[in-house]
Amino acid sequence: MYDFRLAEVAEWIVSRDARTVAVQLPEGLKVHAQNIACDLRERTGADILILGDPCYGACDYAPSFSRYADALVQFGHAEIPSMASPANILFVEVFIDVDVSALLERALPVLRDRVGLLTTVQHVPQLPKIMDWLASHGKEVRIGRGDALIKFEGQVLGCNISSVDPIVKDVDQFLYVGSGDFHPLMVAIESDKPVLVLDPLMNEVRDMEDLKERILRQRHAAIVRAESARHFLILVSTKVGQERLELARRLKDLAEENDRSAEIVLLEEIHPDRLLPYQADAYVSTACPRIAVDDYLRYPKPILTPVEMEIVLGLKKWSDYSLDSIQG
Repeated sequence: MYDFRLAEVAEWIVSRDARTVAVQLPEGLKVHAQNIACDLRERTGADILILGDPCYGACDYAPSFSRYADALVQFGHAEIPSMASPANILFVEVFIDVDVSALLERALPVLRDRVGLLTTVQHVPQLPKIMDWLASHGKEVRIGRGDALIKFEGQVLGCNISSVDPIVKDVDQFLYVGSGDFHPLMVAIESDKPVLVLDPLMNEVRDMEDLKERILRQRHAAIVRAESARHFLILVSTKVGQERLELARRLKDLAEENDRSAEIVLLEEIHPDRLLPYQADAYVSTACPRIAVDDYLRYPKPILTPVEMEIVLGLKKWSDYSLDSIQG
């Protein structure tokens, strides 16, 4: 099902004369790590090391790899065009070859006339066929080009859905091809358009409206809980593509200008246990936008996004609400 493009990777390793190579994979692909290491070792003769820590995207490559390896290969993510990375890092998109025609047939009765097509990097090669299929069934299809964080047309990230922006006024609905809910959830909230998910791994078609309403209620509840907060802990990730220290400093200034206090804490991995030593009434995450939404139940205090903190401080209204994103 997965195309790891190991012949291309091996050629790159040999061309660099790399003797020790670190490989990094997201959680969903780590089950393949040992087979990949064995294959690359046989093809290249290099010593292959597997990085076991979590990896959330191309924004999250391990800068310290150069202490113990000549090169790093990160599987599963597209390179971020605007993010400068060392020449001895190779980003390998891992494409999934799966037939979605049956899912398209199931989705057809609820698809509207003008459809915006979106996906994650794994399914990018399938978009032309899906476009042709939709067009042959009378649908007008649009695919947008995102900003400098986005490599492919129609691609969305967990922190960036800018591929929506150029086409949002020209479509009645978005069709997202991929697994998981966070990416299409962002699209549903930010575009205020219906979003249908075509999930090849779960073999299902689902609508995002109910989840969208539930998450918005959860986020509103977090804001209400934080309204009495006097002291904020503003969290900054030290991961290469997630660090937004200047935003954190601006939020700290806003807190102090509105008779609150705040401290900035830098963390490589933002986790509830690592916040236990610190006193705070609420947390504000400037790291990956998913943290506040996906993990909010794990935190003993309300965890907010930057926009939500501004609502708590009375600087914005709930009607101004949007999910956090990292722009290129």
